[in-house]
Amino acid sequence: MPELKIDKPTLIWQMPFESESAWPMAVTFIGTNRVAAGNQDGQLFVWELPSAPAESKTLWPIRRLDGHTNGITRLVATPDGTLITASLDHTIRLWDLNAAPSGKAEVVMDAEARQAEFKKTRKDEVLKRPGVSVETQTAAHLLEGHKNWIQSLGLSHDGKRLISGDDSAEVIVWDLATRQPLKRWSGHKWNWIAAAALSPDGESAIVSEHRYKRDDFDIPAAGVKLWSVADGSVKHDVLKVQFPKLRSDESSYEAAQLWRKFIAAGLIAADGSPDGKLFALGQGGETDTGKVHLIKTETGELARSISAHQYGVTDVKFSADGKHLLSSGRDTTIRICQVEDGKEVAVLGAPRGGQFKDWFSALALSPDQRLVAAADIAGSIQVWSLDGGG
Repeated sequence: MPELKIDKPTLIWQMPFESESAWPMAVTFIGTNRVAAGNQDGQLFVWELPSAPAESKTLWPIRRLDGHTNGITRLVATPDGTLITASLDHTIRLWDLNAAPSGKAEVVMDAEARQAEFKKTRKDEVLKRPGVSVETQTAAHLLEGHKNWIQSLGLSHDGKRLISGDDSAEVIVWDLATRQPLKRWSGHKWNWIAAAALSPDGESAIVSEHRYKRDDFDIPAAGVKLWSVADGSVKHDVLKVQFPKLRSDESSYEAAQLWRKFIAAGLIAADGSPDGKLFALGQGGETDTGKVHLIKTETGELARSISAHQYGVTDVKFSADGKHLLSSGRDTTIRICQVEDGKEVAVLGAPRGGQFKDWFSALALSPDQRLVAAADIAGSIQVWSLDGGG
């Protein structure tokens, strides 16, 4: 099992992904040398990382993946290199990136930079410059079963099971070998599935339900539960474990006074530890300081809360050895903390007003634990080397 080693983390690649109307919201590694990212318009691209440092730090995509008709929300990749994408178009798509391309296209990845240059020069040729030539491809398989926006996606470590959740509180666990639903259940009818993750063996799941409050007297009931995938039963209601005084007969307003600080503006990111003992849940939305809660799989108890992103967390990932947790946030940083004691050991990027223009919407860690990628909503994908190499 590769270990995550931190020695002078260095920003080594930047991939422009600009649009006048959308920004990247999801990113993942496919193997160790390819990165995929999708944006709010449903555009999906793949970049290939050079095997050695190059003079230019800017990389352009090699392939465009066509098919989604609305925003890309989450990306995961199986150990064998299958890319899986979730979208607001109610579908999940599976992509075989070893398949032959279906065609070619010219794409503009630096739209905002061109507009900024045009405003200064007023030269039409700036906007007419050729784009990047890419191969195009359609999905190998389509998973249909959701009837609303899919916001959550999680994968078992062996790549055999997938969990997805939508904005009508529907949860589906998929058998990827048959590409069929294995189990499905529903949460509170007023809620969105804000985050979902599977244990390494795919037998347990954590699901976070939430919807932003409409007013102080009409707050939908938040939910954080540990589920058994085998029969779709609740193993632990995490909020009731955390707050023993929480009663099922309380009004949503009264209940919210108990769990408001724990939930913050929604637990919107989730991941399971490699040993199956913990689930991580990140406090997202516009909150003062977003933390990551580590929940014990066996009991539903809170092990500890770690990390600290001003304005909220956007994504969380355990390292392959389970010793570290990476989190991205609206403070334009990625923070790496020790799971055992919560100690912060590295920060990639700089807080707002520093290195980057706007917050990170998602992060990814390469299988060999050497590289970290982040989707920057200012319109780019950033890639760091944790050991300072290329």
